[in-house]
Amino acid sequence: MFTLGGSIIIIICIVVVWWLMNSRHRTQQAMIWWHDRQYAKMCQEGEAIRNGLLQESFVVRRHLELSVLDSSGIQFPQHQYYLTTIEKFHHSLKELSDYLFPAHIDDSLSLAIKHLLVEWKLHSPELKLSMDLPADLKPDRPQVRRIILMALEEILHLSSVNSYSQNLKLVSLSVDLKNQEYFSKLKVEFNYKNLCQGTQTIEYDYLRRAFHFLTFGKCWYCRQGNAEIWYFHW
Repeated sequence: MFTLGGSIIIIICIVVVWWLMNSRHRTQQAMIWWHDRQYAKMCQEGEAIRNGLLQESFVVRRHLELSVLDSSGIQFPQHQYYLTTIEKFHHSLKELSDYLFPAHIDDSLSLAIKHLLVEWKLHSPELKLSMDLPADLKPDRPQVRRIILMALEEILHLSSVNSYSQNLKLVSLSVDLKNQEYFSKLKVEFNYKNLCQGTQTIEYDYLRRAFHFLTFGKCWYCRQGNAEIWYFHW
């Protein structure tokens, strides 16, 4: 039989646990609201660049291309320098615009992931890339699609950093996106030529926790032979 003091302690423990759970839920809702606000601002900035500076730089580049040759048909070195400079400027603006407001993110997660992977592969043309990205996915909020894309961008970055620091050779990358009855899942598999056993970095744990916190989903990582595999469920 519980004493009065024991009953009071149990009640206090229940109240504390309830308060902690409620506080965590409110913090989670606040973080999601904050992310949504930042996402909306980034989209506005990205769209402004895409509709303004990016188009203006394209017009300037076209004018330079048409004026490269003078009336005698001689090309001056400074003209080519200007063309090269404006081309780099235009490309940098496009990358910034895609980062702030990823291409296709409002329409299709599959198209957004495909665009990201194709752009990423430009830096590693010898990499074998395979994608299974169906078009008939269940609709998600743009903010959720953005979080999925940000998580994919982050593991691509972590893979590049780890490959460089550990002198690893990335051979292939496989990305599969699927719909289940009640959830969606993304599998990302990196296959290396010489993967050695090592410890996970703290960034891996941060990514798992952030994904769970912002999407109410699950994220985990494992190694199988020469493969590093990430799983995302939401």
